[in-house]
Amino acid sequence: DSLDLPTVFVVLTLAGIGIFTIASATIEQPGREGTWRMQMIWCLIALVAAAVIVAVDYRSWAETAYLLHGAVILLLILVAFFGREVGGNRSWLVVGPLRLQPSELAKWTTCLVLAVYLARRVRTRIYFRQLIEMGLLAAAPVALIALQPDMGTALIFVPIFLAAMLIGGVPWKVIAALILLGLLLTPVAWFQLKDYQKERILTVLDPGRDPSGYGYQVRQSKIAIGSGGLTGKGLFRGTQSQLNFLPAQHTDFALAVFVEELGFVGAAAVLALFYYLFHRGVLAARSAQDRLGTYVCLLVVAWIAGQMAINVGMVLGRLPTIGVPLPFISYGGSALLAAACGVALIVNVRSRRFVN
Repeated sequence: DSLDLPTVFVVLTLAGIGIFTIASATIEQPGREGTWRMQMIWCLIALVAAAVIVAVDYRSWAETAYLLHGAVILLLILVAFFGREVGGNRSWLVVGPLRLQPSELAKWTTCLVLAVYLARRVRTRIYFRQLIEMGLLAAAPVALIALQPDMGTALIFVPIFLAAMLIGGVPWKVIAALILLGLLLTPVAWFQLKDYQKERILTVLDPGRDPSGYGYQVRQSKIAIGSGGLTGKGLFRGTQSQLNFLPAQHTDFALAVFVEELGFVGAAAVLALFYYLFHRGVLAARSAQDRLGTYVCLLVVAWIAGQMAINVGMVLGRLPTIGVPLPFISYGGSALLAAACGVALIVNVRSRRFVN
């Protein structure tokens, strides 16, 4: 076996950027000065977990995929009854000093279980019954997450499932028809949304709407990004973060903090690192010894790429503010752990490309 060092390096670099960004975003926030230290501890935990996943052949993880997926669904059920509410969402299980967000782990197990299903049950193309079965595998965690209600996290499963349909051989016409059906059902979904969710969507359509209320976060994010210019104001010198104008600056809007301090050059560097990570994921998929390895890599890439795209859209005001963190950079132990475990599967597949 040969460890996929370039992929490991790019993830460690992104995590390091995240620690510096979180430190800058929280240094002037009373009670949160040590947040970056907690993120560093989670980085170490994620590194250990990733090492365990890489050490065990991905085919062995596939053998336990349904069991792991079922265990995470059980945790999501426990969240529904015993979860702690944070920021309006009941998403957390708290056991002593440990706080865990099972919805983040559900992304990992969903990628794994869908890859296993495709590798074992689908030969040439997906038929209707198989599509329904796959839908149920993904819908179980999505439904429980939507009940929290955490629509932002639930939305991340969309690119994962779309990728599963594509690599499973579902014709473009069928996917286009499903997307069209979703658009036609939009008016029905609109009336199911809460008032604050409607306001966030309307703010995207009309950026000047409620600038001191629901549009405040996006407005401050745009100011931070615009004030960064080409090279930024320098680390720990961003006024939007240092003066606490930007809400959720160490979580959902961490990218805005980073861009204000390192400018367009910093933003381009971060996006280049992500794109290189995705390139490594696709490369691992192409060189995999079996379909299982290929599917695992592509689904993890779809997950992290989709989550990155949604977060960037939020920060730029092109998508509603729905509480989606930027992988490896935003503060959050569960999110960091899940993303690291996802990339560990890619490293696992890539490292065993020459193993019979």
